Amino acid sequence: MYDKVILIQVDSILGYPPTMALINELVNTSIKVTVLTTVVNNQLIEVLPKSVIIQKVGKDYTYNTFPITKLMELFVVRKNIWSYIDAYYDDDTLLWVMSNITIKHMGMKLLNYRYNLHLFELVDKVTYIGSHTIGLDLVKLAYAAHKLIVCEYNRAQITQAWFKLKELPLVISNKPMLNDFHRKSEITRSEPAKKIIAELKDKKIVLYQGVVDVERPIEPIAKAVEELDESFVFMVMTGSKCEHLKKYRKTIVMPYIAAPYHLEVTSHAFVGILIYTPVYGTFTSPLNSIYCAPNKIYEFSQFGIPMIGNDIPGLRYTIEYNRMGVCVPEMNAKHFAQAIQNIIDNYNAFSDNAIKFNQSDNKAEVVKLALKK
Repeated sequence: MYDKVILIQVDSILGYPPTMALINELVNTSIKVTVLTTVVNNQLIEVLPKSVIIQKVGKDYTYNTFPITKLMELFVVRKNIWSYIDAYYDDDTLLWVMSNITIKHMGMKLLNYRYNLHLFELVDKVTYIGSHTIGLDLVKLAYAAHKLIVCEYNRAQITQAWFKLKELPLVISNKPMLNDFHRKSEITRSEPAKKIIAELKDKKIVLYQGVVDVERPIEPIAKAVEELDESFVFMVMTGSKCEHLKKYRKTIVMPYIAAPYHLEVTSHAFVGILIYTPVYGTFTSPLNSIYCAPNKIYEFSQFGIPMIGNDIPGLRYTIEYNRMGVCVPEMNAKHFAQAIQNIIDNYNAFSDNAIKFNQSDNKAEVVKLALKK
């Protein structure tokens, strides 16, 4: 195996639990790990293992800056990344490039190095502004990678077909790093959250956590919970604006809590919600949604929380295949209410199967494969 890994991620690592989990797995294999990232703060330093070297390589990455400003900052970050790599890279070093955002900040110079390409999303190209790639050939970069890594089996098959790869990409799941949280953990990092959870101690929490947008239309769940008895509430833990949900009496919006401490809230859920619908005209393929691989599946299953999803391959062949919840045939209030009743009727079986699913993950072994010379 390679002795040293330089892991590069443009954007906040705290927003990507799978990255934090990967760093921990690398440290557990006695690899010397250096992290190059654009966002460094005390919370990141606290969460990552003490042996990890953390190097800030540019301004905090933001999605909504002007295109020209973003492009100028890109070249500053690129210069800083390569200055560090060229100073420390040797025969025992493997670069580990996280996400399409990082790829475009590093460019085609990658071809001169050993690197793993770790794609969070299902993408067939990487663009700088709009649809312009400006000489960035993702297919060539994927083909030349030491290992191409995705987070779900169907994505591996699709990516191999798109890029005409000789080898099927490795699948490293989005299971978060090991932690000491347990069912109904104490809330330690958010006073508002602590107060809300205390007030809901006798309620059954139907929990959605994550971004709220057109890809994740959660309003039908709010409508469904309104029709249930008073023991149920719908909680949305998010950093997104949710003005359209304020009209629902039994819906509570919980402020965003950075990973991994959002799991303290997760541990109090009765049911977990996962929803993904195809979106068009973005940097990802519409297939990205239907072949989803949410880390929430592992976050809910860690605590034995049964799940409800919509009927897409990424959820049918995880939630329903492993009998740890149900998928609704249509996303409306009637079907979600029926699904919640199904969960109530089969709660213990779904809960036990969720824990078995969580424990069956072989992430550590796949990470070792990705490190082999």
